[in-house]
Amino acid sequence: NMSERRKHMSGDNGQRDVAELEELTRRIKALARNTPDDTVLQTSLMAAATMLTKGAARALGRDLSPVGRRPSTAFKGSLSALRSMRTIRFIGAPFCEGQNLDGADLGPTALREAGLQPLAEMLGWSWEDAGDLDFAAEFERLGFEVSAPHHHPVELYREWVGDSGMQDNFSTWVRRRKGIAPGTLRRTVSHQNPLEALEEEAEPPPKEEVVNAPLIGAGVRLVYESVLASAAAGRFALTCGGDHSIAAGSICALHKVYPDLGVIWIDAHADANTPRTSPSAHYHGMPAAHLLGWFDNGIDGFEWFEPGCLSENRLAYIGLRDIDAEEGRMLRASNVHVFTMREVDKHGIAKVMEMALSAIDPNGFRPLHLSLDIDAVDPHFAPGTGTAARGAAERQPRG
Repeated sequence: NMSERRKHMSGDNGQRDVAELEELTRRIKALARNTPDDTVLQTSLMAAATMLTKGAARALGRDLSPVGRRPSTAFKGSLSALRSMRTIRFIGAPFCEGQNLDGADLGPTALREAGLQPLAEMLGWSWEDAGDLDFAAEFERLGFEVSAPHHHPVELYREWVGDSGMQDNFSTWVRRRKGIAPGTLRRTVSHQNPLEALEEEAEPPPKEEVVNAPLIGAGVRLVYESVLASAAAGRFALTCGGDHSIAAGSICALHKVYPDLGVIWIDAHADANTPRTSPSAHYHGMPAAHLLGWFDNGIDGFEWFEPGCLSENRLAYIGLRDIDAEEGRMLRASNVHVFTMREVDKHGIAKVMEMALSAIDPNGFRPLHLSLDIDAVDPHFAPGTGTAARGAAERQPRG
């Protein structure tokens, strides 16, 4: 009886009681995860775990809402695991080698300067800034020849914000106002088999290849290692790119820590091409397919990667509206859950989110990862993307 148990939750005995409740809850959830989906037993186990969690929180005088009351001071020592999961570790991943436009690497700087930390703290989260991953140092360590660093465009970013009001994306503004050719602010690299960064007018490489694959594999692995360390330490890993190539690293890492992970992918594009189907051979259009195990063969630089770590029925897309023909055929033949802008228009975003969560996590106990591409937002509101696709966020939510 939780009300009786609460009477005894004081001092050291109370801390032991809370620890026992937390351990019992953990064991019940583990048992539920090993029980067949959608069974009465699984549902009952999860209901019991939820009741224990809420009961323990009430006993501590704690509201589970993000801005709820703080735990009673008598029991702070028993909630170290819970507290660590209320800590965001912000990982800057200024990586843009998965495509051929300038500016994606400015994302971490832009979010810091926009005030993301105080917003998170206002919602009751603690904040740890891990800084930006040093891709240049990693490439140098691996023997890549790096001809230009990334930090010098930051001042250009600030000028772009003030001058254009973000009406043009960064790469377009640089080209028009500064006379700088596309891609020249990015690293050009070489290794044993050099692959130059593609210009917009350049021909793609032969089929079954990925542009700059060894370099991308090295960079995405750096993301993987950072997210893995953060998640293993119990932190909420918030990774900011960069282009969407980084999703392969962050999701692969989280799956290592949480094998029953479910993923919500909010994007205008599916990013589900393969080296065989991609029109451009740019990896930023492929990470979802790589995670799902759809590549016919491995690619250089990704020997560390676990293709197929994400089950098709654990992935739900929201907001798709620009899908390549072959991508669409593969998605229709799969068990991936797809909610396009048509569903958002019909049902409203709140209902679609509910449908997506129900699809990948019908019993409400799986860990969840959100992968958000800025081009999911209509370019009228978020023009700072090189892959703009109109027809999204200007629509009003329903319900």
